[in-house]
Amino acid sequence: MNVKKYPQSCLILEKKGKRCAIDPGSFVSGKYSADDLLPLDFILITHEHYDHADPDFIKKLLRIKNIPVFGNESTAKSLPGIVTKIIHDRERFVLDGFDITARELPHVLMVDGSPGPQNTGYVIDGTFFHSGDGIDIEGLNVDTAAIPIAGPDISPRDVYKFIKQIGCRRVIPVHNDYFMANPGLLSNENFYPGIKVILLADGESAEI
Repeated sequence: MNVKKYPQSCLILEKKGKRCAIDPGSFVSGKYSADDLLPLDFILITHEHYDHADPDFIKKLLRIKNIPVFGNESTAKSLPGIVTKIIHDRERFVLDGFDITARELPHVLMVDGSPGPQNTGYVIDGTFFHSGDGIDIEGLNVDTAAIPIAGPDISPRDVYKFIKQIGCRRVIPVHNDYFMANPGLLSNENFYPGIKVILLADGESAEI
């Protein structure tokens, strides 16, 4: 499976000619056109925040092909007419050759300490996990994960604990375009021993 990174937390997954976008948000629409991401076969949204789901941009992604857009119940309510399929915790489905399991995990606290919105991560083919803005989950073990490294309540220690919790060996750092952080710090063996960090600039891709 090929993973291509776009700003903030947006990834394009491609396998056997089929393509999925995760979290096409406002940082993507500010730098790229819809044509840069197309073609797509479906879209996954982790939560309703604008930096993860830009409704106007998603509509542009849908203008050529009426593809399904998956999101949790809160996201569907916040983005009427955008989310076409509501998914629930631990729901599993296979679409275009991708085996997907939804896993709900808490959004990190906001700057004022209040809870964030409902947040749903996605396990792809049992080996890759996109956690949205969540860094705490029980009962999950994956080889590779896209992990938010900065946010209103995310520290380097939180990232380390989350990596250990899910037992991943490879990390793709995301979510560092607004709350700034240096993804290269994860490559420091003193901080994250034994973890392979896949550093992707916007528009770069890697096989996982």
